[in-house]
Amino acid sequence: MKERAGPKGKKLLLMGSSAFDAKELPVKVKVRIDRAIARNVKIVVGEALGSNRLYQDYLKSKGYKKVVVGHAMRLRYNAGNWDTMQYGKDLKERERRMIEDCDSAIVIWVNKSSVISENLEPLKRLGEPTYLYEYLSETNTPEAADLDPRRTYDPYYHAKEYWRKRKSTR
Repeated sequence: MKERAGPKGKKLLLMGSSAFDAKELPVKVKVRIDRAIARNVKIVVGEALGSNRLYQDYLKSKGYKKVVVGHAMRLRYNAGNWDTMQYGKDLKERERRMIEDCDSAIVIWVNKSSVISENLEPLKRLGEPTYLYEYLSETNTPEAADLDPRRTYDPYYHAKEYWRKRKSTR
């Protein structure tokens, strides 16, 4: 799978697994964030444990100001005292709206987390340029590349969307 030079667009989403327990972001991820910073891209980041906190801590260390912290009902973490935005009332709504609000993404996916796999499908379907850093803790192996439009990240995505839409019309 080929890698592009870096995130495109005007608004970059940083998203990832809460199970990512590294001490710092992977170098390949930092390089892409640095390219976005150099282009003065607006960055939207979550506030959960794991990769989102690492993203925030890295952005704060860079002194980057053009950041919005997306949250659901309450804000749990804002390392740089950036602007905040409530994207929904629960995790799924927040994630979906953050994806819709951005035109490119960097995602850290640990151990095939189901929450992240659900988010990769709409990114893929929207055709958003997405850099995926996939990590398996059992084998301690990372893979990093652009999202593959032919790969199925969540085999139950269509069924989940069907039931979500059906539930919202009641």
